[in-house]
Formats: sequence, C-alpha cells, structure tokens
Amino acid sequence: MSVDELRCAWESDAPVLAFEYSRLAEKDWAPAHSHERGQLFAVAQGLLILEAAGARWMFPSQRCAWVPPGCVHAARSVGGAAGSMLYFSAEFSRGLPPEPRLLGSSELLFAIVNRVLGWSRSQSVGPSQHHLLAVLRDEIQRPEEQLLRLPIPRQAKLAKVARALLKNVADDRTLDEWAKEAGMARRTFMRAFSAEMLMPFGRWRQQARLFAALEMLAQEESITDVAIAVGYNSVSAFIQVFRATLGSTPEAYFGRRKQSTRKNNESPRGHWEWREDGIPPE
Repeated sequence: MSVDELRCAWESDAPVLAFEYSRLAEKDWAPAHSHERGQLFAVAQGLLILEAAGARWMFPSQRCAWVPPGCVHAARSVGGAAGSMLYFSAEFSRGLPPEPRLLGSSELLFAIVNRVLGWSRSQSVGPSQHHLLAVLRDEIQRPEEQLLRLPIPRQAKLAKVARALLKNVADDRTLDEWAKEAGMARRTFMRAFSAEMLMPFGRWRQQARLFAALEMLAQEESITDVAIAVGYNSVSAFIQVFRATLGSTPEAYFGRRKQSTRKNNESPRGHWEWREDGIPPE
C-alpha cells in the first residue's frame, strides 16, 4: 500500500482499517498524543508500554490491547514489537471501554484480526463481516482483571516517589526512607499512598518491579539477570512473585505458542514501520 493510499484509508469513514506493523528498533517514549480512531493491537512479538489516564499498561506478546479514541497517551515499544493493528472509527468505537485495556481470549481475538486483515479494501462491509465485528466488540468489552495496569500517583509528593522507583525499581530504601523522600511522616505516607493507589506501597513497588522485569524479559535477557536487576535476592523469589501475579513462570509466559504473522508486505491492508503515535508515516 502506498503512502497516499494509506492516508486515504486513514481519512475514510470505514468502520475498521487493518494493518500489519513492525517496530524493529527499541524507541524512547513518544510524546503524549491522541487519535480519532480506536486502536486494537494484536501483539505477536515484543512488548508495548503505554502511559495514559494516570496509569502505565504493559501489553505483552500473544495478547491483544485496546486504546480508545481520544485517549491522550505516551507509548513505546520493546523487543522488536510486531503484529497487527485494527483502527476503529469513532462511531464503531462508541460504547467500548473508555480507557486502555489488556484483553483476554487472545486466540479468538487473533483469529478475528487475521480474518479482518484479509478483507478487500475495495468492497464495503457486508452482513457477515458486521456480524464478525459485533463478536469483536463483545470480546473487547468482556471484563478482565487488569493485572498489567500500574496506577501512577497524582499527588506530587507521592508521584515523586513513584517516578524515582520506576527509574530504578531495584532501589531498596526502607519505607521510612521513602516517606522521608516524600517529605511525609511514615504513617501519613502509608495512608496517603494506599488511599490514592488502592493498594499498599509494598504491593505497588512489587508491581513496578514486575513491569520492569517484563520489559527486560521481552528483550530476551536471562531470568537470573532480570531477577537481580529488579531487586530480588533470589531467582526463586522472583519466579514465585511472577507466577502468583501472572499465573505462570517467566519462561512459560514468554514461551507460549508463537502466533504466525504474515511475511508478505503486500497484504490486502498494507504494512508499515509502526510509529508509536499511531499515525501513518509521512
């Protein structure tokens, strides 16, 4: 697909546009932005990281992710992110979740995305295709616990601590020392953090370490190196926390069935080197 064809499709009123994407090189955070169309990522490889609505999301490979239209977010990719992407019109996105979401039922979602990739751009969406899109909407709306969502404090003193930890999750300062960093008494810090984050500080720090670990594992670093880098004294302790949170060991989580992706850059819906701002390239 040429750039002109891509931009014409982008500006059309089609309910859904489908593309393959790749981001072979790791990039820093793209500036905060939003787009008129909702996005559904089917991540076949690598990891997508998103900050929006006062939280950070991790979207790992072999999972699907939803980003609503008009959602101001910053994004970056890790580990050679690649897969497929559907863009939904604002009308089609109406009624879908108002904030980013990691989706379940990945096999069904991947199958639907692959089907949509094969649709002809020259034909209008028919009854059977509308039915398939209705199933897709149902799957996006299915409730699922957002285990890979990390809230970011809005209160300045708490945000200072959170950003410091996100920069170095292995920082092993005590609760008293973190309270001092925030300029608060220990009890005040604990109460304020739990009230805003809806979880104790210790659990939040554990979640932040898990996020950092996922990013490193997506780059194929060893489990031992990752465990040490994110602040664990033993690999077994790290694996135990990982399993308790995500339901499998790190090796199993990243060693799941590889979803085949199309190799032909001339697919019906086109292919491009994906930009984190989600806009077709110039």
